[in-house]
Amino acid sequence: MTDESSANVSAEEWVTGTVVLNVPGARMEMEITVPSGPTRPRRMLPVFQSLTEALVGVGIQNAEAEGHTVSCRKGCGACCSQLVPLSEIEAHQIGEVLANLPEPRRTQVLARFEAAYEHFRAAGLLEKLESPERFSLGELQQFGLDYFRQRVSCPFLEEGSCSIYQDRPLACREYLVTSPAENCSQPTAQTVKTVLMPGKVSIAVCRLTQDSTQRFIPWVPLILVPKWLKAHTEEAAPRPGPEILQEIFARLTEKSVAQNEGQED
Repeated sequence: MTDESSANVSAEEWVTGTVVLNVPGARMEMEITVPSGPTRPRRMLPVFQSLTEALVGVGIQNAEAEGHTVSCRKGCGACCSQLVPLSEIEAHQIGEVLANLPEPRRTQVLARFEAAYEHFRAAGLLEKLESPERFSLGELQQFGLDYFRQRVSCPFLEEGSCSIYQDRPLACREYLVTSPAENCSQPTAQTVKTVLMPGKVSIAVCRLTQDSTQRFIPWVPLILVPKWLKAHTEEAAPRPGPEILQEIFARLTEKSVAQNEGQED
């Protein structure tokens, strides 16, 4: 960061407010600080992450009230072979994470991305991965299983743990199970029980870049981020921070279909 850009950041005006969100099982009240003027949505990711963690906390409380306990533990890593949907905003952030990795680790991680890309090409799954808008609800659920059966770990998985845990995707933060951890290696609807989230911030953030003419919610498979970024260098246009936050809360409280994610808001 240059001295000039540092001055711009320090001079930026911020606004703090208390927001209330009524979700199943709880009434959430949070104090949130955001840039008051135009900012790129990617700069709001720390806010989105905090909101996600708050909703996850409610989901865990609801599960525990029903007698369930989260079984996810460090070193499990089975879920790190799943198809991970990113918002376009997060894809650009992951690109920055990759760019900032020190050598030789950066080269090693990029090599894992390339190996995964070639694996899915050879498996005949690449075409669908590159066109997620083509998925219907049923197709996405089946494709997710086909993807998992390839047993291709996330390029950031190292020694059974996420090596970018603080920067991990919103969808990863929202995925928790209460069924035995060993069941995750052979997942079915009967053997794996996930924690029901009272709201999916991951989907709401995906919709920030959704054009009004689009019938599908835009998302990027994590495994394709380096390739995707080469064709998508432009980020979402700056908007006032409070406006971005207001849209996120509106998306969280409305009932929408989100058919190509296979989830509901």
